Amino acid sequence: MRHLIIGNGIAGVEAAINIRKIDKEGNITIITKSENPFYFRPRLIDYLANKVTFKEIIAKQKKFYEEQRIKNVFNTKITGIRLEAKNAIDSSGVTFKYDKLLLAAGAKPFLPPIDGIDKKGVFAFRQKKDADNIKLFCKDKKNVVIVGGGLLGLEVANSLTILGKKVTIIEYFNQLLPRQLDEQGAEVLKTILERKGLSFKLGNITEKIDGKDKVERVMLKSGEIVKTDAVIISAGVRPSLELVKDINLEINRGVKVNDYMETSIKDIYAAGDIAEHREINYGLWIPSKEQGEIAGKNMAGEKIKYKGSSFETRLKVTGITLFSAGEFNAKDGEIKTLQEDNVYKKIIIKNKKLYGAIILGDDKAALLASKIFKDKKYINMLKEIL
Repeated sequence: MRHLIIGNGIAGVEAAINIRKIDKEGNITIITKSENPFYFRPRLIDYLANKVTFKEIIAKQKKFYEEQRIKNVFNTKITGIRLEAKNAIDSSGVTFKYDKLLLAAGAKPFLPPIDGIDKKGVFAFRQKKDADNIKLFCKDKKNVVIVGGGLLGLEVANSLTILGKKVTIIEYFNQLLPRQLDEQGAEVLKTILERKGLSFKLGNITEKIDGKDKVERVMLKSGEIVKTDAVIISAGVRPSLELVKDINLEINRGVKVNDYMETSIKDIYAAGDIAEHREINYGLWIPSKEQGEIAGKNMAGEKIKYKGSSFETRLKVTGITLFSAGEFNAKDGEIKTLQEDNVYKKIIIKNKKLYGAIILGDDKAALLASKIFKDKKYINMLKEIL
């Protein structure tokens, strides 16, 4: 059996690992445009801040792939898929045959139509090369603007602050992280981050990036002007669909897959940022890992359903623990909150269940809330959260 995987992110590599667990003799090939082996993308933030070397965030060493007989093909862009011949062709005309194909090409940064976005000194942040370019350009710069105050935007801003930069975040919404926090929690987070040196322009739209030969200022729709030496766009990502638009796959926001991670074309699967399952395109590390595992097992002959991933968010935002899950903005049910200096907790109990929760700044409470959401038998431990 020939297993061909396009993309060497978490979904693609996880699929390859799980294929090998079942299919001991089949050929497994991972093709990627990248020159780099699979690495922990969430830790690019630490790499940007010079906390770790790139070598430290590489997930699997060369020896691992050799032992698992997984072939990596780097610096190779697949430009077409021939369905009848069951092969993929790269930009040099080389073909790769497959019996089972996994689309795991991930996503690319969304660049909004801002006047001047193509100026020197404007960057997106997604790959190692983006981190390298930002570090090199900003080495002797002082002021940086981040367009977008989502999770990634905040993390990038914090890393640049560690490097000694003065960072201003411009965010369309009137609060930080509206998908993860209510207004009160967002205000607590904003206060903590301001103490770390970050500045915010909330409820603002970037209308123009201005300058002669390079970035010099950002002009907001409100009329305010922010002087800056560099701009980093953090406006979300979009699935990389260029390759599949000509092969008649069912596509919505991403490539549509069923519960077995199968696309609308036989023997072609999709997983990770490129995939859309039950109208959800997660675009997150853990769901991509889970989808890759399921896709790999099914490609190797098993029949395992993917039931969707948890909607909880549990991570560190600039070193601050954040957990959020469920309907945390619900107005009904029993609502309990606790706010201290660097901590905000909110739980909503409905029908004797944990209906929604936000935990900011408390590691132990975040772990416990996650445990209760996953297993209702722990509901009697709710009193330990607040």
